Amino acid sequence: MNVEFIGKAVEWTDAMKSFVEGKLERFSRLLKEAEEDQVEVVVTLSTSRARQKDYAGESRPTVYRVDLDIYLRTWGGGVIHAWEEDVDVFSALDKVLDEAERQIIKLKQRRLEQRRRGHKIKEELLGSITTPSTEVERPTIIEEELVIDKPMSEEDAIFELQESGVFFLPFVDAKTGELKIAYRKRSGSFGIINTRCRGT
Repeated sequence: MNVEFIGKAVEWTDAMKSFVEGKLERFSRLLKEAEEDQVEVVVTLSTSRARQKDYAGESRPTVYRVDLDIYLRTWGGGVIHAWEEDVDVFSALDKVLDEAERQIIKLKQRRLEQRRRGHKIKEELLGSITTPSTEVERPTIIEEELVIDKPMSEEDAIFELQESGVFFLPFVDAKTGELKIAYRKRSGSFGIINTRCRGT
């Protein structure tokens, strides 16, 4: 796991770097279990003044914002992104790392489910191949249920596509209620097909 620290108008101290690196060690185990061993982490720290309406008086404290990007370089790829703000830098770091860990656990569960589904399909295919038959067998067609959890925006659909590593994702557009399909192009970019069908 390669870690890059970026400071925008603020310096990273050794204590802050050690704090982040200590927490990232936990991520290594979770990412290996999700079969992600090529990982790059970019942690960006920036500051701003708190908004006047949030604090009485003239003294507005400095607010620390932490953006954490974890780039997954293995097959399926994707990016895990989290950000947090706090007047205490260590509190902001702690919150953003907790959010990233939650996303990694979700990714790991999704990958395990995909592997389980893949093994089941493989067993079914092998079972049909080993059955002796004099006729030429046609390829097995496996019907899968389309599960669309909730309507989402096109941006959320592309993000979900990146995170899950699948090649296409049907979804109901939150604005129009139409069924659309987000897909991954060979060039690495993404496209959206509008079916003009209304989602149920």
